[in-house]
Amino acid sequence: MEDEKKELDQEGEGEQTEFDTLSFYDKYDDHDKVVNLLTASQEADNDLREHAREAHLFLDQRTGQWEQYWWNANDGNPRYTFDQCNPIVAQVSSEIEQADFDIRVSPAGGKATKAIASTFDGLIRNIENMSNSTQIYGQSARGMVTSGFDAWRVVQKYVDDNSFDQDLMIEKVANPLDRVWFDPSAELQDKSDSRYCFVLHPISVEEYDSRWPEGSGQSLSDDRQGEAYYDKAEVIRIGEFLYVESHERELVMMSNGQTHEVNDDFESVVDDLAELGVTEVRRRTRKSHRVCSRFFDAENWLEEKKETVFNRIPVVPVYGNFKINEAKTIYWGVVEKLLDPQRVMNYALSREVAEGALAPRAKYWMTSTQALGHESDFRP
Repeated sequence: MEDEKKELDQEGEGEQTEFDTLSFYDKYDDHDKVVNLLTASQEADNDLREHAREAHLFLDQRTGQWEQYWWNANDGNPRYTFDQCNPIVAQVSSEIEQADFDIRVSPAGGKATKAIASTFDGLIRNIENMSNSTQIYGQSARGMVTSGFDAWRVVQKYVDDNSFDQDLMIEKVANPLDRVWFDPSAELQDKSDSRYCFVLHPISVEEYDSRWPEGSGQSLSDDRQGEAYYDKAEVIRIGEFLYVESHERELVMMSNGQTHEVNDDFESVVDDLAELGVTEVRRRTRKSHRVCSRFFDAENWLEEKKETVFNRIPVVPVYGNFKINEAKTIYWGVVEKLLDPQRVMNYALSREVAEGALAPRAKYWMTSTQALGHESDFRP
């Protein structure tokens, strides 16, 4: 395998894309292998996900800003929350939400022109407008500020129920801390070098039985160590496995500078080009990439694989304080560093209030003559 890879690298003369190093892996047909990949992805990020979940619960849960032990131990005593963290998150998130985010396409070499770049600009703006992307970007920014991680994705959808036309749409991934898991070996901040990604979907039992009547009904694990909320809907957690498939293709550079892929269309015009004096200059083998999608539960595949229109994993992570350390993706949000100071403040001020309220009243010193006629006012 290594010799084959070296040979391909030499043919490409160092013009690798990031996926050329990812082209030599087995097909993902084995269900057990894919479940093991999900488990490995979860284990690689478990510690940071638990910190991120704690940050969200710290802000959102009613008793989140108290350690559970102290909350239970002080039952019957004042337990007040003097929230200083939500305003900080709101301030940082609001600054991001008010920023004017925009995607601009600039021509850069080859056949690129300003007109083509302008067309792509318009297409991207249309996708963002249809998707209400401003709200999605804002929600993801708030999640990232809170815990250091959030995510959104690009999907292909039919225009309406009576059409075969499809549009690209931007969608927010709900609760990405429990549902989105990337290839742990990917190191780019946008994870565009991921070989695969898992998106978990909790669906109702009725919908599961309707769509996959032969399915096992066994849920996948979301890698959460405990549950903070109860009285929730009964769901079955299935997985969407997005992975990159690579196929070899042969490219030919012609004497007029044009590049063609060797296929039936090229073979049909190669003689005509030769008559015009356009001949082959060089030829090399490259990889083409296509993202495939497949649904599965804990026991088996639920559907056959489907090819998408994407050549990169269409799930976009949003990281705060991103870095790679010891071959591990590190991230955190603003709340993580505020946990201890906020808890100390809540405990100290609650204790101060309790001691002030329960302290004995100050004693009055006076003679019996001074108290004469006011005895009832000074009785406890």
